[in-house]
Amino acid sequence: MPHPAEHIQSNADRLCALLQELVRVPTVNPPGRNYAQMVDLLRAKCAALSMSTEVLDVPTEEAIRVVPHADEFPRLNLLARWDVGAARTVHFNSHYDVVPVSQGWSRDPFDPTIQGKWLYGRGSDDMKDSVAATLTAIEALQRSNVAPAFNVECSFTADEEIGGDLGAGYIAKHGHIQADYIVNCEGGTGLDIGCGHNGVLWLEITVKGKAAHASRPDNGLNAFEKMAELVLRLRGLNDAFEEPARAFVTPSGASRRPTINMGGVFGGSEGDKENTVPARATFTIDRRILPNETLKSAESELRRAIADACAAIPDLRVDVRRTLGIEPCLVDHEHPFAEAFGGAVRSVRRSPVRYNVTTGFTDLHFLVQGGKPGVGYGPRGQGAHGANERVRIADLVQTAKIYAEFMENADF
Repeated sequence: MPHPAEHIQSNADRLCALLQELVRVPTVNPPGRNYAQMVDLLRAKCAALSMSTEVLDVPTEEAIRVVPHADEFPRLNLLARWDVGAARTVHFNSHYDVVPVSQGWSRDPFDPTIQGKWLYGRGSDDMKDSVAATLTAIEALQRSNVAPAFNVECSFTADEEIGGDLGAGYIAKHGHIQADYIVNCEGGTGLDIGCGHNGVLWLEITVKGKAAHASRPDNGLNAFEKMAELVLRLRGLNDAFEEPARAFVTPSGASRRPTINMGGVFGGSEGDKENTVPARATFTIDRRILPNETLKSAESELRRAIADACAAIPDLRVDVRRTLGIEPCLVDHEHPFAEAFGGAVRSVRRSPVRYNVTTGFTDLHFLVQGGKPGVGYGPRGQGAHGANERVRIADLVQTAKIYAEFMENADF
């Protein structure tokens, strides 16, 4: 009977085929398409592994407070458990939603293809590869007649790409996680084990002007020009972010600074054309929040800077609306659980590991509420959220081996 790692290696084609099957279901969010189809597929995969399953359908009245179109696009999450009677349980989480398709693809993003060392498709890296690696690791243990060192609990959740409140946030809030430890299957890769993530604040800024004919612009107030003045003034925050006291040093020794990105989404108002003075201009702000900051302090600083700009720039009037706020997350990288996961990575990759904090945000902050030990780790890919998204097949296989190694031999 083969060892789990041998089973995974000899069945690499099956692992790729599973990932391709998952990618073919276009779970695009927003708005949240084909969630039921994906959950049905994953439930069948888990049932084939003799795991108990539970579909958690978020009540519409609760969902529409977060996603107004949830009546048309229901939110569903799947829990699956492999109970071997162990004293402890480890929860493995992956989200199954994917971002919309961007321009520049050279192939059909939902007809996943293998070319050379890579598997291409939307979600192949973020993060259906982790779903496939997790299920393959469980299958490998079962086919090798190896019992895990702990009970395995999995969640496959919705909506991470828009904040996760109705996915991992929902199952955590309602007490559906019956585990002692957490593996969030992203946020670390290669030799980097995730021990946290940045927080994020998204603001939508609406600048108010007055419409007029472009031949007589003095009769109006150009909202676009006022927006430009505001944006240039807010760029000055970067100087404050460079102050040494603002830095955060990760456990691996990397130094990070807060960041601000403006104009991820921007536009005017209906009816704007070349010969009109724009009466409204909108733009967004993305502020990444370090683990040595708080969401509250970051938002206060940014709103204060906007208020100062309104006081200094004549006729500048704005509305500010928060569209997303997520606290930063940092877990104890020296906890025996994190060290045990590091041991699994070292055993498979045969190199020293690092503990790091990802600059993006993941669902880890939901899952470790209450002080649960946790880590973040998944396969390495390229092009997430961009064109020609892909995962390196060898790394997909390695990650499945790491999960299996950890399930079999973890001691913490």
